[in-house]
Amino acid sequence: MKTPIRSLVVLFVLLASLSAPLFAVGSEYSQALGVQGGRLAGVGISYQRWLDDFGYQVAGGLIYHPEMEYGDDELVYNIGLELQYPLVYHEANSWLAGMLYLVGGVHHQGYKKAEFVSDLDVYRSGPLTLNIGIGGGVGVESIFFKHFAISTEFVYVGMYEITSSTFVVDMYPQVSLRYRF
Repeated sequence: MKTPIRSLVVLFVLLASLSAPLFAVGSEYSQALGVQGGRLAGVGISYQRWLDDFGYQVAGGLIYHPEMEYGDDELVYNIGLELQYPLVYHEANSWLAGMLYLVGGVHHQGYKKAEFVSDLDVYRSGPLTLNIGIGGGVGVESIFFKHFAISTEFVYVGMYEITSSTFVVDMYPQVSLRYRF
């Protein structure tokens, strides 16, 4: 078989295998609440839900320091939405399970940096900077005692800064700790 045809066949088989999940998410606990830290997923409180064929997660946080003491930024907020597609789920025993999944998502962030004004430790609020991003990657979740989940993800994110019209693509690790219910 010629190389282009072989590549098309491999691509077709891969897409066909991803069109239906290889398993049903084994845990009877399809929702989770916890904390998330990641450039695509967001930083802060997270909520995750697994449906029949996919899962989603929303995470976000807000920091507001109107006095900007010690150079703390006046405002930082972010929100991320991820869609998660399960590839493999395995229960090792009654207290340990694991999952491999693909992830894709969008992220929005805004911040107002504290700008140093004088030697008297005076700060003023900088302009509002807005970012929007999109990305994807792969994640691994370990589930202990059917309730405690630790996820790590590795994602590529394209981030566009609206204020300065700059675009960067970078790679980031992400981590979450959740309680399934």
